[in-house]
Amino acid sequence: MENETPMAWPVHRRMPDLATLDESARAKVMIATERLRSLRDVYGDRYLTQVREHVPGYTVLSDEEIRLSARRFMDILLAELSSLRVPDDALREVLSEYAAERVARGVPLDALAIGYQLGSREMLALLDEVAAEVDLPLELLLAVHDSTWEFSNEASSVFARVKHEMALEQAHFDAERRSAFAAGVLGGVYPAERLNRDAAVFGLDPQAHYVALAARAATAADADAVRRIIASAVRLPADRLLIAQVGTILGCITPKAPHSTPDHLVAVGPALPLDRLGDGFDEAVLVLETAGQFGMSGVVGLPDLGPRPLVLAGAHTAAGLDARHMTALDEAGRSNSEIEQTAQVYLECDQQAPEAARRLAVHPNTVRYRVNRFQHLTGLDLRRTEDLVTAWWLLNRRRVPSHSHRGETR
Repeated sequence: MENETPMAWPVHRRMPDLATLDESARAKVMIATERLRSLRDVYGDRYLTQVREHVPGYTVLSDEEIRLSARRFMDILLAELSSLRVPDDALREVLSEYAAERVARGVPLDALAIGYQLGSREMLALLDEVAAEVDLPLELLLAVHDSTWEFSNEASSVFARVKHEMALEQAHFDAERRSAFAAGVLGGVYPAERLNRDAAVFGLDPQAHYVALAARAATAADADAVRRIIASAVRLPADRLLIAQVGTILGCITPKAPHSTPDHLVAVGPALPLDRLGDGFDEAVLVLETAGQFGMSGVVGLPDLGPRPLVLAGAHTAAGLDARHMTALDEAGRSNSEIEQTAQVYLECDQQAPEAARRLAVHPNTVRYRVNRFQHLTGLDLRRTEDLVTAWWLLNRRRVPSHSHRGETR
């Protein structure tokens, strides 16, 4: 046994350039090609028998469809051999089209791979029979076998790539449908009968209550970040979120309001049925606009804003009140900003001078002095309810960037 020669690994034989074959070998290739052409129906029947026995995933295809695809592959092979070309490139192109059509029909990926291997085996068996008849050179026949099985392995990767591309395309299509549905519901333009029909497609109950959210995103990357933040906050997969661009606002439908969205402003509307969710989205947009003007972040609903939305209304009225009460304050020189800031903080602290002093890092008497100056310059007595409301409204309006041009007619 020590003298036995180790077995060498078989050498892989590649298909030669058929045009370089000698005249005798080329003639035999042509004869084999014509003989195979006459057996294309035989090949189709053999292939049908094999896949019906071994590939249950092909049940969605009729017998004639299976025979037709087998004959199609045979025709491509024969056309290339007749032109003295190796058929790899031609088969790759057809294989991609074939895989896309079969996957779309519901044929599983593993069934495609097995079916192609069975087809290759039957093709080679038929070729062996013909090769014996026409005395095809053995070296060429072995090269055909090696190349066929090599390509059969490559076919599996082609099938996988096609399936991946189709999955991406389907995901994109699903995302567009979800976005269109969300935009229609939030925009209040989805007909009631269609809403009742389509809600179940997206996992929604037309009789249940849902929450409309509103957010802003300057770029596509920002929109994706907001989508993931909301999805995480409401514990839903990001790709299942019903979200859409509605005008300049990013709108979303969720079963509940998120608890927290750190560093991002997300406005929340009331819980409403789907057919009224457009009203809820309108409220969420109002909240978003108001909270954004006041520099708020996190999850904000209308109850969190207090009377702040009123601050942004009534531009003409505000101009008159601002001119009447704030002109003297604006003309008070360098101290006017300190007086205004102190009055603002004093109101935010519910008129508690010690707390306002702590926030401003001054003595409580300083707070009291500045508040008295504010009342003297503006003519607004903070002990009177109407004056207190007017002072709060004017001071908060002046904090909002778009209304910061004091004394300017708006």
